[in-house]
Amino acid sequence: MPELKVNKEESTVEYAGFSFLLLTDLNLDVEKVGFHSAVIIDGHDRSFIRQIVRRIRSHNSPDIYLKPVFILKGINIIDPMVNKLVDGTLFSLEQIELIIPEVERILTKTGELHFTNSLSFEAQMIEKVISYMFTCEIQDLDPIPYIYSANNYYYPILSVNFNHKDEHMALDILEIAEREGVFDSSYVDKVYLCSGCQNGQLSYREVCPKCGSSHSTTEDIIHHFPCAYVGPLSDFTNEIDDQLDCPKCNKRLRHIGVDYDKPSVLHECKACDHKFQDFNVKAKCLACGQDSLVEQLKGREIRKYSLTKKGQIAAINGFVSTSKDIEEIIGTVKFDTFLTMLKYEIERLKQTEGASNICAIHLSNPSQLYSKMGSEVQKVLLKDLVKVIRSNIRTSDIISFQSSSTIVLSMNEIPTRIANKILTEIVEMLKRLIATSFKDISVEFEMEVVKLDYKLSPQLHIQQLTKNFG
Repeated sequence: MPELKVNKEESTVEYAGFSFLLLTDLNLDVEKVGFHSAVIIDGHDRSFIRQIVRRIRSHNSPDIYLKPVFILKGINIIDPMVNKLVDGTLFSLEQIELIIPEVERILTKTGELHFTNSLSFEAQMIEKVISYMFTCEIQDLDPIPYIYSANNYYYPILSVNFNHKDEHMALDILEIAEREGVFDSSYVDKVYLCSGCQNGQLSYREVCPKCGSSHSTTEDIIHHFPCAYVGPLSDFTNEIDDQLDCPKCNKRLRHIGVDYDKPSVLHECKACDHKFQDFNVKAKCLACGQDSLVEQLKGREIRKYSLTKKGQIAAINGFVSTSKDIEEIIGTVKFDTFLTMLKYEIERLKQTEGASNICAIHLSNPSQLYSKMGSEVQKVLLKDLVKVIRSNIRTSDIISFQSSSTIVLSMNEIPTRIANKILTEIVEMLKRLIATSFKDISVEFEMEVVKLDYKLSPQLHIQQLTKNFG
């Protein structure tokens, strides 16, 4: 049986060839996590555990945020965020043998991933979430009600990356990821956020419609059936007894529903003496202090997100960019616009006998390329690729990015063999460009040309164009 070695000075535990970093206080150099197989947190304080888990899972390096984390359970952990972000618990170090299979599984899954330097913060966060879901074999990203959340709901592996005032950005990123096809979603709930700072921690009050004060009194309105007098309850009270007498006809009100009813209430503001029947409802933000009518709050849907097949592939290969990142490159059009223009060209071909084509240039190993450069260098490279393509096609031809690894373009009114020849020359130029700029990187391109067929839809043309790309 392997020997358990505990080094208190180094705060490490070794067992069966695995090294565990044992954390007992907040004086943590997070970078040390990357040099060990897993982390064990001595769970003697709930606040301490929550802070350590946040520091590990919010780190930018996958060598740290994907590391297996376990709690040496000295107390009962009831924090739902912590429970979602740890991989198991131990009641003593002698049980370390039980967690070895889980450590091996997570480290093996992590080894299958290719990481890139994403073009934008949003793409970086999406890559982080899907990488974590892949290594932990999580299919669904569930929102959890959480007392410490600024939005009242928490997506642990994503929300942990934001401070309290920016937590609403997690909702924006998930919406982007769904538009990119990384997630499918289903409705869970709806929250209302401050229109100023988008915080969900609000104090709701009924206030005077005239001055906005929440200080008021309320009394019933009485409707006397026999004489039809309507007035506040105070009009019907007397100083002699607790009975009700009508101030109009002096009859005693004996039975509610027979002599009278209470159709409404009357409020009186103690700040401005205004009398009214309907309150305004306002919400005061506990974060920024803004006081807003409830109809001015920002409604946001809380949804459950499920990883799609595209998301699983993106987790393994790396998620470089969102559509927004590549749509901003000068000389290109949005992919949706490209599809629309393709539709018009197909319709035109129904009336003519011309020959038009769509072409694609696909980067076969994007993760190897993008992982070796920062986001700014990536943007410069994509712009340079577009410049090379644009300089070798006609101004009437259209360029678009289907993704950060696939460029599509139109070549209208020329034979397919000519389009193939032009595209082959462009690919050779692109190879030379990258070889000159990045001498230690081997780049692989694939290309395809498809002649337009007026019997097929734009979507089917794109499928034919890209079906052989890896």
